[in-house]
Amino acid sequence: MSKDKVIVHLSGGLGNQMFQYMAGAGLAKETRRELLINTNWFLNPKILSRNNPAYLTKRKIDIIQFKEIAATHIDRWPTPRDGRMERLISKMSESRRLSLGVASENDFENGCWKKGHELKRLFGFFMSPKFFLGVTPKSLFGTLDPPMSAWSRETIEEIEKTKSIGVHIRLGDYVSLGDKVIPSEAYFLAGVKYLKSVLGKESKIYLFTDEPNRLSDLFQTLTAKGIVISPPSHTTPAENLIVLSKCNAFVCSNSTFSWWGAALSGVSSSLLVRPSYFYTERSEVDSHSDLWSLDSARLHPLSGDFV
Repeated sequence: MSKDKVIVHLSGGLGNQMFQYMAGAGLAKETRRELLINTNWFLNPKILSRNNPAYLTKRKIDIIQFKEIAATHIDRWPTPRDGRMERLISKMSESRRLSLGVASENDFENGCWKKGHELKRLFGFFMSPKFFLGVTPKSLFGTLDPPMSAWSRETIEEIEKTKSIGVHIRLGDYVSLGDKVIPSEAYFLAGVKYLKSVLGKESKIYLFTDEPNRLSDLFQTLTAKGIVISPPSHTTPAENLIVLSKCNAFVCSNSTFSWWGAALSGVSSSLLVRPSYFYTERSEVDSHSDLWSLDSARLHPLSGDFV
């Protein structure tokens, strides 16, 4: 591999891919090298064969729906597609990783990469804006290719007519996998109540979810208070994310999709509500806390109480 290139290995859903790409873009900019993406994870036969919506619908290379990302060159190095590479990297000592020019989140400290100019490949999730290193997300995730559908343009026009609160309810794979907490209706209602006190009682509520058909059964009171956004099947995840980002305030799930919708909106962090913990078995741990600004409202995801 040429020394003038940095390669980031993509995995997970759209939100994860965006964080990974930003980490690669930050390192590439800092070291003045070209960024390439490795997409072999999405060819993993163990993932492709699973009859599970977490893998069949949410594990695609959705980030290339953004025009800037679609122009990024692909790394053709034939890394294993069965997860062996990622498992091997996770078990390596830091010194061994760095000697091979490979880095994970643990190799970033005090705002910079250890041996940054010697790093060749990045493996990890990188769920924090600290990895961006001055790269602006909107410069990469502002334009879609192909352009937005008529439905998306019309929906955005409607949202922008009024003060709007975007509520993102992540279901789908979170229900199937069970390791991440799904905030309760009490959480979403408390978040809406708080944001209405800031924006005004006339604010409209727009409900975004990966399963709009189930929403009224699971969140009856919330559904009655808002407008459910049901994207047509021909729209893309990136397109739906841009629509979400047009809201004026946000009640977030513990989801990178939520975070990116709020981040791309450019609104003040004080207009964000977020859950106080992420994983079902770690309710005492505010994991990924550096995702959020301190002035964002932090609510318990089950009780809806301020924390």
